[in-house]
Amino acid sequence: MRLFFVLDETSFYHPQFLSKFLSATDDTVVGAALVTAVPDKSNLELYLRKHWYYLTVGEMAKLACLKYRAKILDAVSKRKVGRYYSVKSVLQASGIDFFEARMNINRQDYLEQIKLKNPDVIVSSNSLYFGSKILGIPNLCCLNRHSSLLPSYGGLWPVFQAYRSGEAFTGVSIHKMEKDIDAGLVLSQRKVPIHKGQTLDALYETCFEQSSDALLEAIEAIKNRNTPVCDTPGTPSYYSFPTREHWAEFRKRNGRFI
Repeated sequence: MRLFFVLDETSFYHPQFLSKFLSATDDTVVGAALVTAVPDKSNLELYLRKHWYYLTVGEMAKLACLKYRAKILDAVSKRKVGRYYSVKSVLQASGIDFFEARMNINRQDYLEQIKLKNPDVIVSSNSLYFGSKILGIPNLCCLNRHSSLLPSYGGLWPVFQAYRSGEAFTGVSIHKMEKDIDAGLVLSQRKVPIHKGQTLDALYETCFEQSSDALLEAIEAIKNRNTPVCDTPGTPSYYSFPTREHWAEFRKRNGRFI
């Protein structure tokens, strides 16, 4: 199976997800698009800068420290095996050809570069919208990794929304992509329990740890032309970034960001 990845460049979660998957797969990753800029409507850093007052002083300090620490350790990680602090470092260490994508993955020059790789499957875990042209490139399908138990909690910050809604579980879903965001047949899921007082950071880290195995399972199903029966009983829902009311409900449940 020839795989092509489209991934957000971030020091959080994605590097270890990709590294773990690469160490476990027997398939060939023929290339990747590294997303380094996203539109304002889905830009997490911009949202947090504009709404800094939703975070506590301690959360802001810890977030800043972790980002600074990641920049320093990224250079060190290139000389070590098993721990990375950028997606770029993982791709370079694995010898995977990649290009940077900014704002719109549907640009014609990006599409042409992906076509040249002749992928069987495109795997997405990023903040850019896939249009019909990129969905039609792979020989088999596009897969998306999403941190919720779809069809519930599609869209942005799904783990936050599950926590503030009082859910007992969040999780990860691997699904076939359609033009509608976070829609399509779910091939694999993993449940992640939500414990009172647990940070969003810890929950997301667990979701991404589970994502590698879930993706391997989904790809195996596609390879064997087997459509698994995935129990997805949740009510469909979709969210953008949290509102003031959402934050109030999150804090009322003793929610912590990081």
